[in-house]
Amino acid sequence: MVNYTMSFINGLKEFFRKPLYVLILISFIISWFLIIFGRTFTSAPQYFQFLFIFIGILAGFNFLLLAISLFKSIEKLPYVIILIVFAISIPTIIIFRGFLILFSLVCLIANTLLTAFFAFKLCMDSSTKFDDILYKNKKYNKYTRIIEFISFGLLTGLIFIFTWNFLSNHFQLAARNSADIFRIIFWINVILIIIVITRLVVIKKFAAYITLFFVLTFFYILYIIIDLIAEAIFPDTVGFEWSSFLIDLILFIYIIGSIFDKIEYLEKKLKIIRAETISIFVILMKLVAQFTKVFPNFQGLDVPLVDRLDVFILIIFIFFTLLFGIHSIIVHKEGKKDVEITEND
Repeated sequence: MVNYTMSFINGLKEFFRKPLYVLILISFIISWFLIIFGRTFTSAPQYFQFLFIFIGILAGFNFLLLAISLFKSIEKLPYVIILIVFAISIPTIIIFRGFLILFSLVCLIANTLLTAFFAFKLCMDSSTKFDDILYKNKKYNKYTRIIEFISFGLLTGLIFIFTWNFLSNHFQLAARNSADIFRIIFWINVILIIIVITRLVVIKKFAAYITLFFVLTFFYILYIIIDLIAEAIFPDTVGFEWSSFLIDLILFIYIIGSIFDKIEYLEKKLKIIRAETISIFVILMKLVAQFTKVFPNFQGLDVPLVDRLDVFILIIFIFFTLLFGIHSIIVHKEGKKDVEITEND
């Protein structure tokens, strides 16, 4: 039995047993850090030239490893071959420039889908786990879970009202641009509440976690909205840029851990794709997405739709909230524990 909210830690342990992956991850985090540093503290052309070369080589190296992993396990490659692959990766970014730009579109789409899904999953897992903790107390769980449902429901309403009033009073343009989003979130919450109450009346099963889920999803959606309008809200966006970096990094680590926790299961289901191919693609996907998001036109690297990446993540996250939210309410079993996936699954 594995606690599903902590399963990603097991995935991270598995990930850190692989030295090459750790090296790639550290290089990725360094590049991400350099991107944010350059965006917030310097405008020197020489720095950006260095940054482009560094990230270009790293992306080329990851791309070649990704291609090799389709045919042979890179963990079994001699270090000499790894060094040769790294040397070859230096001109890769130039030779395959057009193809890599096309490939970056695939990375952006995959990043949008995975980021939205795992953000939703983190909100859902956190809220259901809290509800399961309350359910374990057989004597008082009916009362505590009713309090949970009502308290977080009221908190959701208060957060909505406070956020809307704050934006309306201080950032009217931002409020107008966000009005439709708030309406959609409100009606999605209403639909999910109706389903929860209907299920409670019909089969006596109570998805009390749903209002905590509302709170968590609202904060994530608010974070995306603020990210979209940060320049209009903050005179100096340095603080927000670094806060955003930290949030995105935590979510990225959660994605890596969650994928590696189920890596054997994914490999078994996908048949022809190796587990390491999936992991390398995830790192490469995030590397490309972060670089093109911050420098969409740098050195002629013009990738369409980059400026709308956060918008797509927001739309897909809201869609996941409605679709998978309904599914979760219907199939949720109170007090259920996650079962470790085995070879017999």
